[in-house]
Amino acid sequence: MSSSDKPEVVERDVKDEEQKDIKNTHDNIKLGSVIHYTIKADFIAHINHINKNITKHWEKTGEIPIPFKLDVDLEKIHFKSLSFEETVAVLHLKLENKNDFDLGLTALDYEICVADVSIGGAELAKSAKIEKSGISYIDIPFTFRPKDFGSALWDMIRGKGTVYSIKGNISAETPFGAMKLPISKEGGTTRLKKDGDGDNDEE
Repeated sequence: MSSSDKPEVVERDVKDEEQKDIKNTHDNIKLGSVIHYTIKADFIAHINHINKNITKHWEKTGEIPIPFKLDVDLEKIHFKSLSFEETVAVLHLKLENKNDFDLGLTALDYEICVADVSIGGAELAKSAKIEKSGISYIDIPFTFRPKDFGSALWDMIRGKGTVYSIKGNISAETPFGAMKLPISKEGGTTRLKKDGDGDNDEE
């Protein structure tokens, strides 16, 4: 190898090390975490009439959030009234915040399917605080026609688990400003609770 090739080899080694550093940094980033950063810089100006360099030091620290979607579960469906024409029920949603910062829930938009039947969706104005690594519960009232569910409704009434899916977004205030975070769950199982059953959640 000629001497003229050596600088190119050195440059390639430096780039490989830089790529390795970037990859290691990226691998250490955890979803839901808050990254603390510090930026330092020196500004140098040359003053001609005194023939002197003036250096100004600058430093800034801060935090950058890496948001993570919330875990959502439809824990149970509480039937308030039951008839063949129209049934009134309440969906009990459980939201788990896996972020390292608090969320102030301000709105929720969603679409839910129970037993492969869409029970629709809506955008709700809700107010709730979900602390970091914490859990909050939201009740969503809705009405539906039992005949749309077929035998799945009777499975629920008999206490059998019912498969559901949910997708949507929550809007929340955070220490870093307003955020919109997705929620989704496929293949979850929920159960029925009727008025008069009490608040005991044990099977």
